[in-house]
Order: sequence, then C-alpha cells, then structure tokens
Amino acid sequence: MLRTVPSRIDPLPLVATLAAGAAFVVVSIWAAHVLNAPDAPAPARPAPPPPVDVTASAQLFGAKPDDRRDTIQLLGVLAFDARRAAAIVSVGGEAARVVSLGAAIGEAAKLAEVRARSIVVDRHGTQREVALPATEKANAFVR
Repeated sequence: MLRTVPSRIDPLPLVATLAAGAAFVVVSIWAAHVLNAPDAPAPARPAPPPPVDVTASAQLFGAKPDDRRDTIQLLGVLAFDARRAAAIVSVGGEAARVVSLGAAIGEAAKLAEVRARSIVVDRHGTQREVALPATEKANAFVR
C-alpha cells in the first residue's frame, strides 16, 4: 500500500510563480488592447506660410522691381571692338532695335557692357546680365 508522507511545502515559490503568471496575463491583455485600438486621427495640416514678397527686398537697396513693360530680350550682339559694340534688343515685346554701348534701353536702363553671348544692363546702379536665348543652330557668326 501507498503511504503518503506529509511534507511541508514552502509557499513562497508557489506564490511567486502565481504572481508572475498573473503579471504575464495582465501584460498580455494590455498589449492586445493597445494593438487592437483604432489609430488616432492625423493632426490637421497647418496652413502654408504666405508667399515671400520679393519686391520688398528689391526695394530695400533702392532698386525698383522689374515691370513686364521693362523686360529686355536680347536678340543679337554686334561687337566690332570694345568701344564700338551694340546689341539688338526688344523692350517689353516691342519691335527690335539696335542699341549702342552706353545708350538708353527702355525708360531707366542703359547698355553698360556687351559680351560675346550676353549684355550687361545698368538700371539705377544695379547691373543685370541678359543672355542670348539658347539655339541649336545659329544663323550667323561675326568675329
């Protein structure tokens, strides 16, 4: 016959095991709840900043902003030597005309310099380079 031997079981490891198991169950339930929760709505996009006013910065140093009627288009360059240079320009979409070095272009600009593929226009002390439009095949070259 079997005989049971009364033994004394230490309750501390049993309590620790039950507490760890309970903690595991609680953490598992919490993780399942967090992972199954719906996503929070995306925050509203902030309004875009207003565009930068470049005319104010141009007037900061005394230059007036360019108007469409003062738009200079370079159509050709005539450079015989450094002192006798000219350019074929169109101002504000008007008919093309020849302007010699130092002559007025439009209302407030003058031809300051003629280069091989561009001109330099001086407008109230502000110099700006205007280049010839790019072409694949030029009609004439003069040297």
